[in-house]
Amino acid sequence: MSATTNSTYVAPVLPIDGRLGHLTQEQTVKLQQFWVRLYDIFDGKTPFDQTAPSSFKGQARDEEGGDGAPAPVKTGWFGRGKAASETAAAPAPRFTGAELHKTFWKLTMMDHPDLIVLKFIRARKWVLDDALKMFLNALKWRIVERLDELVELSDEELDVKYPKFIEQMRIGKGYLRGADPLGRPMSVVNTRLHHKADQPAETIHRFTLYTMECGRTVIFDLSNFGLDNMDWGFVRLFVQCFESYYPETLGVCVVHRAPFVFWGLWKLIQPLLDPVVASKFVFTRNNAELHKVVPRERLPIIHYEGLDDWKYEYIPAVAGENECMKDTARKEELLTERHAIEARFDAVTRAWIKNADGKNDVQREEIAKEFREQYTRLSPYVRATSLYKRWGVAVNGEVNWTYNVKGQ
Repeated sequence: MSATTNSTYVAPVLPIDGRLGHLTQEQTVKLQQFWVRLYDIFDGKTPFDQTAPSSFKGQARDEEGGDGAPAPVKTGWFGRGKAASETAAAPAPRFTGAELHKTFWKLTMMDHPDLIVLKFIRARKWVLDDALKMFLNALKWRIVERLDELVELSDEELDVKYPKFIEQMRIGKGYLRGADPLGRPMSVVNTRLHHKADQPAETIHRFTLYTMECGRTVIFDLSNFGLDNMDWGFVRLFVQCFESYYPETLGVCVVHRAPFVFWGLWKLIQPLLDPVVASKFVFTRNNAELHKVVPRERLPIIHYEGLDDWKYEYIPAVAGENECMKDTARKEELLTERHAIEARFDAVTRAWIKNADGKNDVQREEIAKEFREQYTRLSPYVRATSLYKRWGVAVNGEVNWTYNVKGQ
């Protein structure tokens, strides 16, 4: 066990090679070539693999499955339902280039579009065929998993659609709090609070994705963990998502206070992991070791002996908090403005890639800057108020943490 445990982890400095603003001429040419291929697919000029990614293979894009067939049973937080091949088969989803293009723009939100695609290119070692396949699978996965609804629907709407969704938040089964030393948002998962029979499988599946959409460093608190808390499907979901759909997104996965029973399970899990993902797992046996991964001032006093005088509390929705979303006229006005920026960026990028010379385009960079400012105005009309906004730490899709350290 001691050979597997890494208790002296030190957060690395983020590399800049191959990152936006630090590309070599050769890397910029690769980026241009990737955009050429991407637009050919978006425009319907190049056929692409219609196979659905494995986490939903055979699943249709509606609630009941294709042609009225029952949707496959899905699980989260380590649980396993029947795979699509074990249930009534539903026709594979079909995707269009235009649909993928729309999904891509929703994914970028306020980011520079290159920032998104470069993650996939780097994840596949600059092999464009592999990067494109990975990127298209991620877009298809987001469509079928309906990830947009996790930010567009209010807590109450999610709870109606997925019974006991709010209960997961109320008990603090998983939540976002603070950032690691590199500024990556941290998700805390309290496995001791999970019992598979307490909520529908689909609810915990959606809540798992909801949590993953938020956090980049994950602390799995295994204090008082027992076999009753074990749910194998989440391992599969967690591993597959971070390997295939969220490249370079997982900063660190801290497994805290793992009991003896966990290590037998880890022997089964570890071979399934991509070496890069596996290298991000850090095991801390006690709070002192956890403090070597995350500074004490960013950890709560309760449970983790940190310096942050904070306690988790679910704050229910308040009347009128999503009034902006009802203003359809203003929403459409802002969406039209957003789509105009997207169209200008597309037009300039199409011109830029005609001559793959490895040089940046100043006009393209200026347009990309507009996304952040415009999204801050659009966000209240397309994103429902979240728990983190009620806490006062989330504004227009961005989260800014403060820590209640006594004496400061």
